[in-house]
Amino acid sequence: MFMIKAEIREEKGKTKVKKLRKEGWVPGVVYGHGEKTMNIKVKEEDLKKLVHSIPSESTVIELHVGKKKFNTLFQEITRDIFTDRFLHVDFHILHKGEKVWVKVPIELTGECKGVKEGGIVDFIVREVEIECLPRDIPEKILVDITNLGIGDSFHVGDIDTGGKFTIDMDPHTPIVSIIMPKKMEAVVAAEEVEEMVEEAPEEPEVIAKGKEEEEKEE
Repeated sequence: MFMIKAEIREEKGKTKVKKLRKEGWVPGVVYGHGEKTMNIKVKEEDLKKLVHSIPSESTVIELHVGKKKFNTLFQEITRDIFTDRFLHVDFHILHKGEKVWVKVPIELTGECKGVKEGGIVDFIVREVEIECLPRDIPEKILVDITNLGIGDSFHVGDIDTGGKFTIDMDPHTPIVSIIMPKKMEAVVAAEEVEEMVEEAPEEPEVIAKGKEEEEKEE
């Protein structure tokens, strides 16, 4: 399990928190159902290493605060938009038997049949929000696209949850579709037009002439 150490934070207010950051700390909070919210601080370098090492935001993290240990998830990480440095971090405490909502990334697997046919993979939904028990949180959801041909899609409802989690999204939402390249679409469209022309019936033979035309001939 991934872990990080934290200390109780006494510093509050903009001035003190700013000074804290200059000293290499990132202010944060820890909270959970039935838990008293704790103000904490973690070493910026430790947080940076942890963020770069975990597979996804749904990864369970063991947070050490003094002599106490908590199983947690990242609830929110705030960064400076200019420097990308960490400004604040929130941890959510997990409790055994209590379901939580987490965002889980989707990963595509398999050699797609449609790609071999000349199609393109359109990866539409890259993560889904699920509800489950802490022990059932997956690091990622695998979607096998091996048998998808051009024009086929894999939808949210096609995900095998194994009865361990529910997904907060319309089951008809496409996760990935195999689409035809525009150049190929143009070629196919041209071929269809040619087929229509070839199959069109010949001009019908005139069986009876109009009265006006007969009078002209006379």
